[in-house]
Amino acid sequence: MNTNKWVDQYINWLRAQYKVSSLAKGDEISTPFTNSIGDNIRIYVQASSSGKVVFSDDGNTLNDLDMMGIDISNKTRQMMISNILDQYSVKLDRNNILTVSGDVKNIPVMKQRLLQTILRVDDLIQTRKGVVSNLFKQEVSDYFYENDIGVLPKYQISGNTGNPYTVDFAIPGSKTKSLRLIQAINRPTFERIAAESITFDDIKKSPALEKITIRYLIIYNDIENPLPAKARKLARQYDTELKPWSKKQSFELT
Repeated sequence: MNTNKWVDQYINWLRAQYKVSSLAKGDEISTPFTNSIGDNIRIYVQASSSGKVVFSDDGNTLNDLDMMGIDISNKTRQMMISNILDQYSVKLDRNNILTVSGDVKNIPVMKQRLLQTILRVDDLIQTRKGVVSNLFKQEVSDYFYENDIGVLPKYQISGNTGNPYTVDFAIPGSKTKSLRLIQAINRPTFERIAAESITFDDIKKSPALEKITIRYLIIYNDIENPLPAKARKLARQYDTELKPWSKKQSFELT
């Protein structure tokens, strides 16, 4: 196998795909790599006043995510972005521009670090549809914290059948207030709402809880996923409360 020859052929092909355009303050490099919206990734290079070379994405990466409906202000996503930046030693300025700078001799390494950072951050588009369901739960958790709503995470409780359940959040009850059990669901399918309603039915029938008033709330992500009409009807039959995330300001939890 002539692997070295194949590698040389690939490098020659790759080089031919790069296009460089001169701008007022530097150059634009169009790479053969594409982002999640199908555009060729572009990076920008210019000389700084200190003699260093600066590479940047001109803010395109995070702007594209925002355009696609990704909330980059979400704390979990911010943590993920921060980890990526640390891994490749890339900076994020106040205008959401990814940058890396250094000596001329390090240009190949700097360009590669920035490109890998762009590709990794661009992958956050996969979180838009809730592939990582914990992101939505974290958003709900952040909301509780920011609004000083005291909740117990991963609350464990048993039903009438003896089955143990773990609820995403619980707000303890009192003499005048109900015990509130809260599930955060990113994709509210009929099957999921049905399963949660049956869980609630089992919990509220437990003899150990017969003197306690319980509310079972499902906070669902209506911003990205519509609630099926039949799921709403079923929830009403079981007294399961459905709370759309878009109306979180009207939640009565305190």
